[in-house]
Amino acid sequence: MTKDNGFPEFLSAALRDSPQAKRPVLICNKLLAKHVPSSPRAALDYFRRLGVLAAKTCRGEKVLVVGFAETATAVGAAAAAEIPGAVYCHTTRELLPRDRLVVEFLEEHSHAVNQALYLRPELWRRYDRIVFVEDEITTGKTILNFLRALREKEEIAQGVTVATLVFNACDESVFSAFNAQSCSLTRLDGFLSKPMPIPVSTGSPEPAPLSPEPPLNFSVLGPPDPRLGVGAEEYRAGCAALAREAAARIGGDDLRGKRVLVLGTEECMYPALVLGAEIEGIAASVRSHSTTRTPIVPQDSEGYPIQTRYSFPSLYDRGRTTYLYNVGIYDTVVIVTDALTGPGADSLVALLRARGNKKIYFVRAANAETLSEEALIDGEGPKAPGAWGGAPQRG
Repeated sequence: MTKDNGFPEFLSAALRDSPQAKRPVLICNKLLAKHVPSSPRAALDYFRRLGVLAAKTCRGEKVLVVGFAETATAVGAAAAAEIPGAVYCHTTRELLPRDRLVVEFLEEHSHAVNQALYLRPELWRRYDRIVFVEDEITTGKTILNFLRALREKEEIAQGVTVATLVFNACDESVFSAFNAQSCSLTRLDGFLSKPMPIPVSTGSPEPAPLSPEPPLNFSVLGPPDPRLGVGAEEYRAGCAALAREAAARIGGDDLRGKRVLVLGTEECMYPALVLGAEIEGIAASVRSHSTTRTPIVPQDSEGYPIQTRYSFPSLYDRGRTTYLYNVGIYDTVVIVTDALTGPGADSLVALLRARGNKKIYFVRAANAETLSEEALIDGEGPKAPGAWGGAPQRG
């Protein structure tokens, strides 16, 4: 369905809050379960439908599926599971072991332009086809930059598929550029024939108190890190096992008939969505979204997607800021992450409590081998628990 302005109902325009970003407008997709709370089952079904379409371009081939950080990590994982025998990985802005680095490239329009692809050595081989998965494509430069970097290293498959949920006001030059690189294009159901109008900014900050009460912490054996590559079905099954165990350890009293939020962190989105889908049949309602590195201007106006914003230290790097939008009040909140606890985690819990959420679980996937405690040192990530005052902002 479309709104009166001719744009699909599930898409809205928000203002980026970054002088480094080349595009002032961010397309906010309400079905992504990223910036705004969404049904996890609906989000996963949405992503899988893209995977079914992409699978039609790569029958019988050895396939590497690449999801783009940050927003398309879950899209790519769910889509990859629909392609038999596919290997899945997603790009990352985190610093991982250099001996696993395949290529670095630029996401020119972003607030954080540097991206990289890593793979375990045993997974980097000659694939018949690479499937690039994005949540939205405007100019196509990110994927084209990636292709160029891969081809300079002579590390590229013969076939290339570009699969996206939304084409955002792409002109003919975008499609010509992909055709020139022999890319097969697949989109789901989102096509914007014109740019979304730029909203007027009215955002403003407000303070929030801290709460010293800790969350209920536990670790669950998680799947291999998709930043280094993993069999797509192995990753899906690993996240499903994590979800079953986490739901069992939380217990029915805090889920059955409750309003539940399952929250992912930055690039770690898919495990949270799978857990959310697992408990969606138990709870009265379940919503999922995620912390993000993307700075967006909040404002309390009709039709604008981002009403409130909290900023706090990243769970992955104490030296950078991460954000959480549209925080509601739930009976139970479950944070799912592959990061260590630390100042960022303390701040996230504090802001959730300040909003009125009392029962909070912090679930860590214990098999996050690339984000070890030894690697997260001064300036690179959290070392130990601390207290830090998150700053919520409301339009």
